Amino acid sequence: MIATAILLCFCVAFSAMTRRVANNGAFYLLVARGLGKPVAGASAYIAVLAYTGLSMGLVTSFGYFFHETLADPSIGIDVPWWVFTAVGIAVVAFLGYRNVDLSAKVLGVLMAAEFAVLIVLDLIIMARKGIHAFPSAVFAPHEVFAPSVGITLMFAFASYVGFESAALYGEETRNPERSIPRAAYISVVVIAIFYFITTWVMVGAAGPHDAVAKARHDPAMFVLNIADEFGGELLKDLCAVLLLTSVLASYLALHNASARYTFAIAADGIAPKRLASFHARHRSPHYASLCISVLTVVVVGLLGLGGADPYVVISAGLVGLGTLGIILVQAISASAVLGFFARRNDRKMWSGVVAPVAATIGLVIGFVSAAIHFSTLTDSQSPAVASIPYLLPLAGVLGFIVVVRLRKRDPSAYFRFARTQLRPRTDVVLSPVDYTSTYVIVGAGPAGMVMARAMLKEGVPFDWFERHSDFGGIWDIDNTGSPMYEEAHFITSKFISGFYGAPMYMYPLPDYPSWRQIRDYIRQFGDEWGLRDAVTFNTEVISASPVDDGRWRVVLSNGETRDYAGVIAAPGVTWHGSMPDYPGMSDFIGTVSHSRDFRCGRELAGKTVLVVGAGNSGVDIACAAATHAEAAYLSVRRGYRYVPKYIAGIPTDALLAGVLVPPEIGGTMTMDPADIIDQLVGDLTRFGLPAPDHAPFETHPIMNTDVLHHLGHGDLVAKPDISHFDTSGVTFTDGTRIEVDHVIMATGYTYELPFIDRELFDWKGGRPDLYLNIFSREHEGLYVVGFIEFVDAAYKRFDEMAQMVLMDIRARETGVCRDELQWLKAHDHPDLRGGVRYVDSPRHSSYVDATAYMDYLAELRERLGWPDIDEGYYWSMRSEPIGKHAATPSAADDTVEPAVVVSEAPTMT
Repeated sequence: MIATAILLCFCVAFSAMTRRVANNGAFYLLVARGLGKPVAGASAYIAVLAYTGLSMGLVTSFGYFFHETLADPSIGIDVPWWVFTAVGIAVVAFLGYRNVDLSAKVLGVLMAAEFAVLIVLDLIIMARKGIHAFPSAVFAPHEVFAPSVGITLMFAFASYVGFESAALYGEETRNPERSIPRAAYISVVVIAIFYFITTWVMVGAAGPHDAVAKARHDPAMFVLNIADEFGGELLKDLCAVLLLTSVLASYLALHNASARYTFAIAADGIAPKRLASFHARHRSPHYASLCISVLTVVVVGLLGLGGADPYVVISAGLVGLGTLGIILVQAISASAVLGFFARRNDRKMWSGVVAPVAATIGLVIGFVSAAIHFSTLTDSQSPAVASIPYLLPLAGVLGFIVVVRLRKRDPSAYFRFARTQLRPRTDVVLSPVDYTSTYVIVGAGPAGMVMARAMLKEGVPFDWFERHSDFGGIWDIDNTGSPMYEEAHFITSKFISGFYGAPMYMYPLPDYPSWRQIRDYIRQFGDEWGLRDAVTFNTEVISASPVDDGRWRVVLSNGETRDYAGVIAAPGVTWHGSMPDYPGMSDFIGTVSHSRDFRCGRELAGKTVLVVGAGNSGVDIACAAATHAEAAYLSVRRGYRYVPKYIAGIPTDALLAGVLVPPEIGGTMTMDPADIIDQLVGDLTRFGLPAPDHAPFETHPIMNTDVLHHLGHGDLVAKPDISHFDTSGVTFTDGTRIEVDHVIMATGYTYELPFIDRELFDWKGGRPDLYLNIFSREHEGLYVVGFIEFVDAAYKRFDEMAQMVLMDIRARETGVCRDELQWLKAHDHPDLRGGVRYVDSPRHSSYVDATAYMDYLAELRERLGWPDIDEGYYWSMRSEPIGKHAATPSAADDTVEPAVVVSEAPTMT
């Protein structure tokens, strides 16, 4: 009952935090949120040791009970316990290697059978003994508070080991915020009632004054003897069989928990990454599972060879170690809940303060009491046995040190370690505001469109101008200055791309749509949300400048001048080509152009073409030149990583994001994107390309391996950087020279806001210094949406930027949070790169890590009481039904999932 009360308090705290923090199940992920990542590392190592110790102890118990059952005089077969232990290890090693589904089915059947037979035994005892099946003597103070209460409490806690798993599987349900607390409470209450009644009845059956002596005399046969006495030989035999299978089932569950914890910390970078591989066919963490199996053989084998008693020392000691570890991890997790809510304004006294404090105190007392009496548990006076609990703090210190070293050695890996996300808060309702100030949006590409939609929903008055004749931005090849070309396709797949409320996979599009399909998708988005009525096409903003009282004066191409409360610039980032200046280039009599002016590979027919630069446009154009030109060359300054668009027939980004699952191809799959890419692409120097000089995703990914095909077939020749031009050719830094007709500079773009005076910004690396890449730090009411680059689909990120703009506009209108936002814009300089060391180049000066950026914006929304957006956020605004053949999401849905198999790669559940 004491353990139940403590764990119910833990459930309250645990549930309160999991309502706000989404994670894949491991306690250390919550610890990272509440107490920091080094403490999370300590918690993770303790948990792995605990689950591994429990699994080792249980398989030893399995062997011991099997030996005792067969050695019973009624059977009389004497086989050493270690033989059955070895069989148990082999069986579980096989099941662990196979897959989670098989293990779960086996576990469910065995545990259900055990519960059923014990309930039958309870009912028989109650029927025969009546009220005496429930002796009141068990509640006598001298029994409840006996000196061995610490050990008793530990065994009570051991009965609940794994209760959190039911809650953690809730992460995979449709409504985790509701299902996780429900599962946690149901698990604890059901376990409490079952074990309380069964234990009480067993004591009543043995006699309250004789139960302890009988259990000490023959611990392995205590329950079986009661079953024989009250149910006869048949029930005893059935109990014996189910005792063995239930111990095996428990061992299987804890082995899987240990393997998945090991898999999780390896994937998080604090264990050998080989252990983070999973079997491509079975989806099991097979290396981690095999590692735990081998370790079990070594530890149990050495203890057995040393003469340790299999039940009293090996099993009791290892199960005790594991139980102590779980108690300690739960205590740390409870204190993490306290730390998490201490920094939040939405904490509740009961769930955010009282429950976590009570759980922490109760669990710590239970841990200390059991650790002090550990020798009593094992019935051993050996100092070595008594020191077993010290392995837990040693594991914690080791985990702490590993994470601290990770922070110094690899900041990017440290950022990814124990990463969690706040759950979207779509229940936040903003009070209506009667906005009196009008703003102007400049640009009707995707960034401007999501900004306009957000302002329409919020009710902010605005004017909106686009210099071209329709939606589409750069994706309309007919727009003056568009960098589009006939061969262009989206480099992110439709499965992770699109706007909120209109994910691209809901439309009849190929995996990687062409520029025409993207243009039409954007225009259809504008029609479906009624944005055409809000925009003025064929009107350019010539200038925008600050005037008195924090307002902005805008001059239009039609000669009008208008004043606004603020300017929201959404001009796009790939309009203004960056042209290098090589020695001798002015003497070259051939053609030099920027990739922005390239339109089709056919225009290169009969020419010798040199493409300079290996970005996505550069390699696309190089492939077009290899197909159409007389001769084609590709000049690169550094080594790049070329990412295939498909892995096992699945779009690469969707596979790495876990949206799609590959077919069962056999073999092993790693969780490390770098390993996957390197294994598939191989040695690039064979093609004449320099080896990559950076880790994956430290530059914008080159989603193209067709270039390797052309290099391998000789249609394209790789060259190093240009040294200088002459009248008819180019000499490279390796001394080689070629005659060339046309040089295409795929050398990137400069960020320009041609309608705003450059002096209004502080420029760094050719990019304006903006808070969160959105807000001017110096001028009130000046916003930029879309001046950002990351390795991710952009349109949803633009919408999250738009929400930040709205947050500031509301603050200016109402005064709520205005001072805090002003301070943040002036003084806050967050690390939005997530520890990634992006290549030192002008293009990457505005690069952010998408995950770090999303997390930080989510923290600010949480802090300032702003709702999160999801696929249903704008649904009420639709003026037209979603495109033909597309599914219709419910506005109440949290997300709209693609009609594909979700990844079954192992997670910590």
